[in-house]
Amino acid sequence: MSPMISRLLQPTHQLLRAFSSSKHIQEISPGIRLSTLLCKHLGLSRRQSERMILADRVTLFGKICNSPAFQLRPNPDPNQNSSSAMKLDGKLVQGVDKTLKSMYLEQQKNGGDLTTLNETSNEQKKKKNPSMQNTRVWLANKMKGELVTEHDPDGRPSMLQRLIRGGVGESKSKHKAPIHLKPVGRLDMMTEGLMIFTNDGQYARDLELPKNFLWRTYRVRVHGRLTPMKMRAMRVGVTARIDDNINVEGDASVASPTGKMMKYKGIKVSIERKTPQSGRRQRRNGTEEVRGTNTWLRITCTEGKNRQLRRILGALGLDVTRLIRISYGDYDLNTIPPGKAIEVPARDYASMKKKGQLFSGDSKSKKKEKATEEPRSTVEWVNYA
Repeated sequence: MSPMISRLLQPTHQLLRAFSSSKHIQEISPGIRLSTLLCKHLGLSRRQSERMILADRVTLFGKICNSPAFQLRPNPDPNQNSSSAMKLDGKLVQGVDKTLKSMYLEQQKNGGDLTTLNETSNEQKKKKNPSMQNTRVWLANKMKGELVTEHDPDGRPSMLQRLIRGGVGESKSKHKAPIHLKPVGRLDMMTEGLMIFTNDGQYARDLELPKNFLWRTYRVRVHGRLTPMKMRAMRVGVTARIDDNINVEGDASVASPTGKMMKYKGIKVSIERKTPQSGRRQRRNGTEEVRGTNTWLRITCTEGKNRQLRRILGALGLDVTRLIRISYGDYDLNTIPPGKAIEVPARDYASMKKKGQLFSGDSKSKKKEKATEEPRSTVEWVNYA
């Protein structure tokens, strides 16, 4: 067995004896895993925190703790100062006791499980969430032609690498541990606009979940004939073909049909303005008629499926020539210049205003129609033999 695996399997009670009695351990509830605490306090990923612990870089009260599953609890004695208990590479980790206390209290409120944060009551959600005190959020204006990824094997421009080089995600603590930026959702290479980055993985997941119904608003420029029937189809819902296999021929990428279909929910859509396309006018009876137009649409949806808007509009015969995301929940792009990023205060997703179902009456009316339908009579087969 390798040394790394043996450390992962090391029982935590052997380390717990160094900090409290076995009788006290049995009476209290489960604590906070050391790896989870480091993720929250230092803004690291789970893998980064586990590597730190397994590399013997973390000490508690002067003793090396090399078990990511080691559980910590706040000191029950208020007269004792435990702020100097944890060290990383020999340097004190400032403020870790406050983070531990807030995480432990939040766990107790949710029945001893941190994964049930989303299932708390509405009254608790309206209050300020103590677990978000170390959550940091950056808003960035993504430029066209960038990928939202840390590493690209093809060497294409990376938005994350550019932001990190520009100083986004710098740590405020003295130990200067790097912050792992977590993007909230993704934008494809040719899409522009708002991208949200955070150091809190749970917060990013809460913003991404479709069940939270956070509104994503886009400005879309389309080319093609836009009719009232197409507008109605977008509001009702569209079934579009998914072309997952991409064959690259020269400098152009051609999508090969796979035959897969996907159902997309209805979206809010409105026309902002129409701009005539130059070079496509002809005279009829002495007047000029515009044959082709570019139309700017404002679209709001609650899903974040891959290339969702491009596939919906493409299924209706509309070519997307520009796609810009301008808001995500209560976070707005506003006047952030292209390629720039700013840090803003974190907002609790539970108290955001721009969320909820887009069409509240549709689902209820459908359920009523199904309930009022008369039961169909069964078919009786007659044997004439």
